[in-house]
Amino acid sequence: MNRSFYQACTRIALTTLICGALSAIPVKAQDAAPQAGPQAGSRMGNMQTRQLEMLTKQLNLTSDQQAQVKAIQQDTGQQMRAVRNDSSLSEDQKRSKMMDLRKTSQEKIRAVLTDEQKTKYDDLQVHMRERMKNRQQEQTPPQ
Repeated sequence: MNRSFYQACTRIALTTLICGALSAIPVKAQDAAPQAGPQAGSRMGNMQTRQLEMLTKQLNLTSDQQAQVKAIQQDTGQQMRAVRNDSSLSEDQKRSKMMDLRKTSQEKIRAVLTDEQKTKYDDLQVHMRERMKNRQQEQTPPQ
């Protein structure tokens, strides 16, 4: 009886272990698959939303201006994704195209603004470049 009890417990433990391992495989596959697509897109969408909110607050955008800026952001985002996914381009080419897209986007946004808003927008751009430069200097390890 002792031996059969031990064998039964061993079988149950092994079966439980195998079932647990097999059920974890599909869960792991589901966790890994969506990370590249939707999360990357949602991050970009969140960034665009935050930027639009910041511009609305800082520049006092009208609802019409907000709609125009949002459309510009969405178009630019689609173009940037296309560049990022273009395997025929080198990293330097991608970087150059992305910079051109960003510059074009900023010019389109400027075209939507009043003269007073353009001045504030230009100041914001200078401030953002300074912040980015400071962050890069902080992240660069001393040599």
